[in-house]
Order: sequence, then C-alpha cells, then structure tokens
Amino acid sequence: MKKLLIIDDEPGIVEEIKSFFEEEGYEVHTADTAKMGIELIEKLKPALVLLDMKLPDMSGLAVLKMCKASYPWIKVIVNTGYVDQHLIDEAERLGRDAFLTKPFDLTRLKDEIDQLLAPPPPDAA
Repeated sequence: MKKLLIIDDEPGIVEEIKSFFEEEGYEVHTADTAKMGIELIEKLKPALVLLDMKLPDMSGLAVLKMCKASYPWIKVIVNTGYVDQHLIDEAERLGRDAFLTKPFDLTRLKDEIDQLLAPPPPDAA
C-alpha cells in the first residue's frame, strides 16, 4: 500500500484529500505543523509528501530541505495558495518533485502522484 503524508494546516483541504486517497487505496497520514510533519517523515518514511509552503510554525521550504537531505527517495509535491516565483524557484532548487497551486483538482493530484510513484520502466538494453 502506498503511504502518503499530507502536511497542511487547512483542515478542510486535508480531510478532502485524505478521504479521496483512502478511497483510492492509499495509506494516508496527516500533520498540521511542520514539526509534526518532520516527526512523521522520520517515523513513517512515506512514499510521498504533499507539503504546504505556509505552515504555522516553520516554512515548508525548511521541511522540504530536511526531507530531501535525509530521505532523497521520498517524493515531495509542494503546494501553496500564494504564487511566489522566488518560492517556486527555491522549492525546485531544494528538490521538489512537483508543484501545485491551491485550489487543485483531486484527479489532477492523483495523476501527478501516480506518475511520481510509478515504477521506472525496465531498461531497454
């Protein structure tokens, strides 16, 4: 079962995403602070983290940096309701795997996650 971690402080969005992906067969965990998110990354080592950039206790960029430094195989989709080119560029530099602007379509999010977590194609050699 694919393990997802949602780090976001907006309960309505979190519940909507969590319900959708649980129905799709994913194991979904949630955190509403960066500190809790980092603890869950270290404990669960999820396949993918859906990470909000604006968290109450720390920037999502700090969480992204820690996650990619310690667990480079974990895929991270960064999302925000505030489009800021500097933020987008910095998240890319730190290794984010995808970027979505809120609000986003859950079907599009699922397509993005499925693509990121798909096994690599076998070598043609």
